[in-house]
Amino acid sequence: MAVPTEVVLADIEQQVAAGAGHITFADPDFLNGPAHAVRVSRGLADRFPGVTFDFTAKVEHLVERGDVLPELVECGAAFVISAVEALADPVLEILEKGHTRDDVLVALERCREVGLPVRPTWVPFTPWTTRDDYREILEFVVDQRLVGHVDPVQFAIRLLVPPGSLLEEHPDFVPHRGELDAGAWSWRWKHPDPEMDALHGQVAEVVEAAACGDQKVGETFSRIAGLAGLTLTPEQSAATIDRRPVPRLTEDWFC
Repeated sequence: MAVPTEVVLADIEQQVAAGAGHITFADPDFLNGPAHAVRVSRGLADRFPGVTFDFTAKVEHLVERGDVLPELVECGAAFVISAVEALADPVLEILEKGHTRDDVLVALERCREVGLPVRPTWVPFTPWTTRDDYREILEFVVDQRLVGHVDPVQFAIRLLVPPGSLLEEHPDFVPHRGELDAGAWSWRWKHPDPEMDALHGQVAEVVEAAACGDQKVGETFSRIAGLAGLTLTPEQSAATIDRRPVPRLTEDWFC
């Protein structure tokens, strides 16, 4: 059930009064009720001119309800976060994401048409993701000119399966499941290809070092591509260069 518009706007009013100049709508079902999303966005724009916002939306909602995107941009939408997670359709099916690789392309195009930057999130390390799948994600990001849209830590995200998760007893997960990590409250798992677990560790180290050293996103991306054995073409290398900053949160966001 949607939270009444006036309740949402009252909450926003408190945050603006406290000094907020940007609002985040983090519920991935923001576009589940597109008319409600527009009412909230229009109310925000009318009452608080100059206050921008970002929202989280499922890929399928960007595809099916993209007709509301122009008005959201008009109301101050600075960017949208969407949990793409993977590109290999078999992996997407296991994760039950509700979208395909082709849907991701459609969603990106719909957002580009209205000038709404997309910041996709990823879960590139799963028991079913191959090295080729991982490289495909990297190539997709660079070919779609998304290098500046993805926080490098996204390329090091490893699937978490907490107790009670729908994946816990999934027939495709059980063969890889290890002991329960009580501290992380998640099931340990091993990739059938040990090199993928090794790659995860290497990428995580690069990402951590880059964050500590304030390294540019494009430089970090190129290092990750090298670890994955992906040779970038001159055109792809040029696409990793940070040019115009892309709107983002000050802290990395996990979807």
